[in-house]
Amino acid sequence: MIIEIINQALVAHNFSKVHENDNTSFYARESGTAIRFAVLHRLDELMKPSDLNAMINQSAPEAFLTDPAFKKNCDLICIHHLNKLAEFKNHEEQIFEIEEDPHFYKKYVLYYSDTEVEAIKGLNFEEINELISDKSQFNIYKNEPTAPTKYSAAAKIFIKLPFLQLNIKKIELVPLRRQIEEAVAEIDLAKTYITIQKLGQTNVEELIKELISDELANLPN
Repeated sequence: MIIEIINQALVAHNFSKVHENDNTSFYARESGTAIRFAVLHRLDELMKPSDLNAMINQSAPEAFLTDPAFKKNCDLICIHHLNKLAEFKNHEEQIFEIEEDPHFYKKYVLYYSDTEVEAIKGLNFEEINELISDKSQFNIYKNEPTAPTKYSAAAKIFIKLPFLQLNIKKIELVPLRRQIEEAVAEIDLAKTYITIQKLGQTNVEELIKELISDELANLPN
């Protein structure tokens, strides 16, 4: 399921699948004379980066291998299953070793658990992209980032695969002046705000006198 979601993400980012075998799919995206590649690989067992590089090179289509941009401009996305997220600590060094290896490809290891798969069961990439921009869901995630929720699973996809573009919703910005005016009106300080605007920058002494006068006028007799 995770592999299908990442496949949808690549297609949504204008990649086309060119070749695939049992564990690996090869993608290309052309823009004018520029070309970018991506490889989506199910990593059943963690291995040394050199062995991983050799395995991908051996299974890559000839058209990729003969293109100079393939080894310079290619993202290798490895999907690795964990029974439980707690197992990550046992494999942390191996995962980081793969991701930090500078040879051949820019590598990402997206590890996931059965609980996370269950959380996003039935969702496609478009829905996950909508979910990740939900501020209320983000606030819940921020307070409990390790809880196995739909949002935490979706967030991991975007954190581990930073080349994905977020679905940013455009909102109409309210001018700060209007926000301030509405706020002071709500707490019945509109007159004080006008006084500060009028005298605050030119005559501090007069401002203080005016504020004191207003305060005294509001005192009960």
